[in-house]
Amino acid sequence: MAELIRLWRRRRADNFQMQLRYWNLIGKNSGLMFVLYAAVIIGGFYYKRWLDVLPQAFPAALAVTAVLSVPAVRSPIRTFMQPADKVFLLPVEAELGGYFRMSRMYSFIFQSLFLIFFLLICAPLYAKSSAGAASYWIVAAAAIAVKGWNIDCRWQEQSIDGTVPLKIIRFGFSFLFLYGFAGGLNLAVPAVCAAAMLLSSIFLFRRPSGRSLLKWDRVIDMDNKQEMQFLRFANLFTDVPRLRHRVKARRLISALFPVRSFDEESVYRQLFIKTFLRADDYFGIYLRLTAIGALVCFFVNNGYYTALATAAFVYLTGLQLLPLWYHPFPQALAGLYPIAGRLRRRSFLKLIFSLFALQSLIMSLAGALGSRSPIGFLLFLAAGMAAGWLFTVAYTKQRLEKEDVR
Repeated sequence: MAELIRLWRRRRADNFQMQLRYWNLIGKNSGLMFVLYAAVIIGGFYYKRWLDVLPQAFPAALAVTAVLSVPAVRSPIRTFMQPADKVFLLPVEAELGGYFRMSRMYSFIFQSLFLIFFLLICAPLYAKSSAGAASYWIVAAAAIAVKGWNIDCRWQEQSIDGTVPLKIIRFGFSFLFLYGFAGGLNLAVPAVCAAAMLLSSIFLFRRPSGRSLLKWDRVIDMDNKQEMQFLRFANLFTDVPRLRHRVKARRLISALFPVRSFDEESVYRQLFIKTFLRADDYFGIYLRLTAIGALVCFFVNNGYYTALATAAFVYLTGLQLLPLWYHPFPQALAGLYPIAGRLRRRSFLKLIFSLFALQSLIMSLAGALGSRSPIGFLLFLAAGMAAGWLFTVAYTKQRLEKEDVR
């Protein structure tokens, strides 16, 4: 047992050192920090303006509960397990109780800190429209308790087949328990909900898991996903050798971009398009940033700030798309085709600039609708296109050419 505890602590220390090195590199990226500072300042300003015009009838308690329920229910457990553990630790599975207990405690502490961040964001909204409801400290304590319950239930799920209904039950009980306090309901509501949570924990989670064996593949995959999320983020700023790439079929979307030509100008353009659509999560990140940027531009309702937001989201999207150039699939074929390097660079630059242009158009339309200003549409579009052109030509092109010279 003591050796397994030391193994957990060593793996935790190794993971901490690895992340610390990457955070050091990320912190040196002043461009990203500037965008984050600007987002915090502008977001805080407009958050306050939104609260000032918020009607008394707004369901603030329901909104706060919905926001808090997501990080409270989502409870992946960081076990630091590795694929080889299926062979070397399987014989001592019965002695891994302390190892996994420390993993659950570690996950609870760090995810509670993340939950506190959401609690701080929701505090002004709750204070603005929660007359007569419970103290926010009670809501915060309830959210932390819900997080602990979800951590325990999520671990029991690692030995149970068919966990989708259990996830729905966890979300339903968590939402109702939090809303019982945030909405100022009768104390009988959260009391009954707490009793139901306790009974479900015993009869729906612990008993079935006690009759089953641990799903090692599921545990390792859960830990791997968490590690890959951080490594993909770090890969935006530096090369990450440990990053493992994934490919998704996405047949419906890929069918819209079939291979139409085999001439020199088209080869790498088609390769980069296919890689963007199917590899890792480039396409998903692009859609999410575009959707968030459109919402921000719609609600800002200030010409210059909307233009700044458009340019900022284009810049953030560029940071996310830049690793596409280094993806192993196009790079592995670089020496296979007798095509000049300049054509490969040109194909990549055309692709990302086209994506910037489309994103700028969508966000500019959202900003124009929010501000009801046709002239504003031209301003927002110009800001987004300018940011896209600077990122493509002044930054990405120069960077790629310097790397080719080396």
